Amino acid sequence: MELRHLRYFVAVAEAGAFSRAAASLRITQPALWRQIRDLQAELGVPLFERVGRGLRITSASEGLLRRSRELLSGVDRLVEHARAVRGGEAGDLRIAATPQVIQNVLAPFLTRYLRARPDIDVHLTEEGGVRSGELVERGEVHLGLAIRRGEDRLEGRPLFPVYVVAVVTPGHRLARRATVDVTDLRDERLLVLRQGFGTREMFAGACRVAHVSPRIRLEAGDPQSLIALVEAGRGVAIVPSTVRLAGRKVRGVPVLHARASLGAWGWVVWHPERFLPAFASSFVDGLVEYTRRNYPGRWLERRAPPAPRPDTTAAPAAGPGAGAPTSPGARRGRRRPRRSA
Repeated sequence: MELRHLRYFVAVAEAGAFSRAAASLRITQPALWRQIRDLQAELGVPLFERVGRGLRITSASEGLLRRSRELLSGVDRLVEHARAVRGGEAGDLRIAATPQVIQNVLAPFLTRYLRARPDIDVHLTEEGGVRSGELVERGEVHLGLAIRRGEDRLEGRPLFPVYVVAVVTPGHRLARRATVDVTDLRDERLLVLRQGFGTREMFAGACRVAHVSPRIRLEAGDPQSLIALVEAGRGVAIVPSTVRLAGRKVRGVPVLHARASLGAWGWVVWHPERFLPAFASSFVDGLVEYTRRNYPGRWLERRAPPAPRPDTTAAPAAGPGAGAPTSPGARRGRRRPRRSA
């Protein structure tokens, strides 16, 4: 049995006559009759019966007609999907990001981006910013929203600055400070993110340089858990500025070391030698455009020195996104990798 046999069967059933069905299918009437005869012989069920000058399906073939329509409809959708994939309008996109970036950046962005792209299926993996980049390196995801490391082999485009923030209760001794130094946290009970988060590694590195031994009371993978414990008076949380504090009974204070902000730029990164869907370019462009004006932690720019700007001196290669992104008050550079499609 071939799909054309089912198409001929449905066409004759809907036309009610071989002549009209043959004309709509653009084949001769004898050829159409032979195809229906072959299908009847293969199924062992009479498909049509004569009624005056016309035809109608038999009671035995009513279920076959319904299932044939369902099957052909599914095939048509499959063909349309394949065309969309070839045209870069459909497919899967796997992205890794931290919980707070998923909540406060990707969730609102995806609502807008996917509204006009219903055939793109985005799969999100929750992971720390450093480990998100590692997933990209291993090829487990296409894109990662990560803190760039100097030794990685990834390429990408910078999105927005991410600061290290100390979260305290309103009555805490540091709550009214514009900034705090890592040395100010020497005697505090600290609630921190587990290893694999970029801001955790930046804070730990600054403590080592400043000869501070942090009193860590809890490591967690969700910054909201740490903030809940701050509200309960259990310590000071060290979290990234991508965590939204609005509506919580806490204060956020940017953390400095040697008068410089602890922070770095968050990037959208990819591996230049691994496969990327054709629509990854529009996704990256859209995300860069969205985060020009919409990203958590912008309030810190009025209180803390700017986070170190990314190195964008390398010559760009071909890859996702063509437009140069813009940072608050300055152009952001980016590297663009080759895209496999």
